[in-house]
Parts: sequence; C-alpha cells; structure tokens
Amino acid sequence: MATIAGATRLSVFEGPESIRNFLDPDRHLPLPLVELPESLNPYLAEGVRVFGKLMYLLPLLNVKSLPAINMLLEARASGRLDDVHDLVENSSGNTAFALGVIARLHGIRRVVAIVPWDIAPGKLDLLRLCGVEPRLVRDGQNAPSGIAQARESGSAPGWFNPDQYDNGANPAAYEKWVLPQIWEQMGKRLTVFATGVGSGGTLVGARRYFRQAGARVALVGSICAPDNAVPGVRSEARLREVTHPWRESADAIVEVGTRESFKKSLELCRNGILGGPSSGFALAGLMRFLDSRRAGGTLDDLRNDAGEVVATFVCPDTPLPYLDKYSTHLDPSDF
Repeated sequence: MATIAGATRLSVFEGPESIRNFLDPDRHLPLPLVELPESLNPYLAEGVRVFGKLMYLLPLLNVKSLPAINMLLEARASGRLDDVHDLVENSSGNTAFALGVIARLHGIRRVVAIVPWDIAPGKLDLLRLCGVEPRLVRDGQNAPSGIAQARESGSAPGWFNPDQYDNGANPAAYEKWVLPQIWEQMGKRLTVFATGVGSGGTLVGARRYFRQAGARVALVGSICAPDNAVPGVRSEARLREVTHPWRESADAIVEVGTRESFKKSLELCRNGILGGPSSGFALAGLMRFLDSRRAGGTLDDLRNDAGEVVATFVCPDTPLPYLDKYSTHLDPSDF
C-alpha cells in the first residue's frame, strides 16, 4: 500500500494498524490548555490564572480512554489477556465505553459494563452504540457493589476485569501522558492542579509525577458531597472500595455538589469550553480551594517565582451524553 507523503505531520493514519495508531496517545500533540476569562475566574485581578486541560479532545472524547489503553497494554504484556474472550468492568460509563473500543484491538469482542442504575440515558446509548453490554446495579441494596461484582465476574476462566480502582496502570497512564504535557505547557510555572476523584487515578498519578519532578504543586481533589451525584466522580463513602491512595495524594480534599457542578459546566460551555459536569465539578472544587486559601490568608503561599498563582483543572469529557440532566439539576433561570 502506498503511503501518503508526510502522513505523520498531516495526522493521517493508514494501513493495518491505522486505528491502533490513531488511538495511541503518544501520536497526538499536547492537548490544549485554555485560560479562563475573567467572567469565569473571579481571582484574575489578584494574579491567579486558571487553565482548563481539555482532555475531551482525545480521539475517544474522554480522559478515561488513557487508563483503559494503559491497563490493556500492561495486561497484554504480562500475558493476562491470553485466552481472554470476555472483559468486565465497573464504570460510570467512560471507562467502559473506551474499553468497548480498545478491547477489539486485543481480540476481545465482548465487553460487559456494570453501571449505576441512574446512569445518564445518553451515556447508556453510547455504550450500546459501541457494542458494550450494560448491566445496571444499585449499590447499597444488600447486594455486592458494582466493583465487587466486576471483580467476581473477572475471576472466571476466559474473563478479565481491568479493575481501574486497584490497577496501578490507571494512575500510571496520567503520570505518563497527562501530567508531563501540563507541566511542559505551563513552562513549569504551575502551582495548583485540581481534579475530581472517581477511581483516584488522576490524583495519584499527579502526586507521583510532581514528586519525581521536584515540583511544588498543590493538589486539589474534589469529591461528591453526601447525597449528591455527578457522573464520573464519587463521594467519600463510595471511595472506600478504591484502593489507590487518593487521600494521601491530595493536599486538599473539597466536597462539591450536583447543582454546582452542572452550573459550572453550563458556564464553561457558554464560554466555548465544552466541558461536561465532571469538568464543572473540578472547576468548582478549585474555586472552593482558592476561596479557603484567601479566607485563611494563605493564597500568596501558592504563588510561583513570577508572583502568580497558576492553576489548571481537568476537563474529562463533554456535556453531550448528559444533556437531559441539565434541566433536571438546574433551574429555568440558570438558562
């Protein structure tokens, strides 16, 4: 087969490995970091700059595709995918969606997703579109949790459970592909990194990367307030099954609610950043952290040598799978 001249430079992927190469994170330029305008950053006049890391611009439109890729790569390298014909994972949607696509590259045709009963209809449709078989579960109803069910199913012959909540390849994906991008893009000026906590992979990967780099960056982890729900992130109670050391990896843990997350997402979208509710969640957590530091008189402790506080938050996916949820969680006046 003839190859188009300059195909790499022109982002052309062809040949038998075209899809695998297209999905390979190493073959993509650093994803954009976009600074928020003053309308979204009330601290701008105080020398605080806030950037969104647009991870939803990955080929599979969500950041969880990175740990999905890395978990299967490491499993293949260690022989754990030998003779595997069924894959099962507990997921709020994005990891399962990514696994549904990536598993086919490893010869696995069937992917079962154990998902929460209140999953957004758009996310459920997306799973089915990509051939993933969803199994809806309701945690806390005198039955094993979704994580426990996935682990049990994955122990059967011919089955594999990547277990993003305990698999070291999850945080390693962020350590390898996300944090180096941000650190270099920011010219090593970054002083605050904020993310929502779902499986704990982003936060743990960030702690490992910045510690190794010798960087003084405050890590903010946002978790769901009790009796609230935001797609992709967990409350403290639901994080008990996660074995990644998420709490030890954070310099600050902030609770954020459902309405606040969807409102911040709406504001981001109307300013040209198509970040979904988990993006609004991360931004809301960052703002609460900055509020607390200013109230405590320690905001200046976050400044770099140039006298600026430079913060970034992760935008994991788009609002598109959750469109019906915005009118549910927000008031008509919000629109």
